[in-house]
Amino acid sequence: MRRKKSRRTIKRKVRTGFAILGTILFFSSVIAIFEFVRINRASSGVINDNILSINAERSLIESSELYNMELLAILGEETPPENFSNAIHESFVSTLDKLPDNFTTEQENRYADSVRYAYATYMQVVMEAPEIWEQGVAARQEWYFGRVQQYYSYLRNYIVNLNSMSNAALQANSEMMESTFFRSMMPAVAALIVGLIVILLFNAYLNFYVINPLTKMGKGVKDFVRFGKDYNIEFDNDDEISDLNDALTDLIDEHKILKRK
Repeated sequence: MRRKKSRRTIKRKVRTGFAILGTILFFSSVIAIFEFVRINRASSGVINDNILSINAERSLIESSELYNMELLAILGEETPPENFSNAIHESFVSTLDKLPDNFTTEQENRYADSVRYAYATYMQVVMEAPEIWEQGVAARQEWYFGRVQQYYSYLRNYIVNLNSMSNAALQANSEMMESTFFRSMMPAVAALIVGLIVILLFNAYLNFYVINPLTKMGKGVKDFVRFGKDYNIEFDNDDEISDLNDALTDLIDEHKILKRK
């Protein structure tokens, strides 16, 4: 008769394996969700600021272009319109003053000062209109194509360059968001890989410590019943499988004794 004291370790090992796997997946999911939320909040705000800046700068280009064309259209009139220099001043300055609220780079902030300077210079030239109008159509045309158009080109180029900077910032922030998004995926990917490894190891453990011993025991019992072979299966493990094997060994030994009697 053989009887080994078992520590009942299989159930504990199975529970430990599932606990480890569940813990890894839980914390990796929490980290991934936290990263997703953080990236979504940060990136959506930055991207929205970039888009607002780009739209405002395009609005500046359109309004200054329209104003310059209207100025060209009235060159043949005898008197300039009232409040000539204030025609677009309020809307243009208001839009320009709001731009820094949406800038995402220091370069945009610095370049906005150049746009303000170019606009102020352009408007200083436009304010010469009342005096130029008194000098006749030829003087007006020379003034417009010689001075106004030149300073308007400066202004437009500065706005276009600022718009290009905002587009570049939008692209850079989009690429950064994409890169950060993939980095935020790493905890989930790592957890998945670790989870698969743990599952494979756990499967190997079950096969080695549970399935294979049970298979050997089943084959040993069948050989004893069918062919009368001795049941001599032994395991070094101190667990429930070993307990069961000892019980089967005792049972078969008792069966042999009863059979001899």
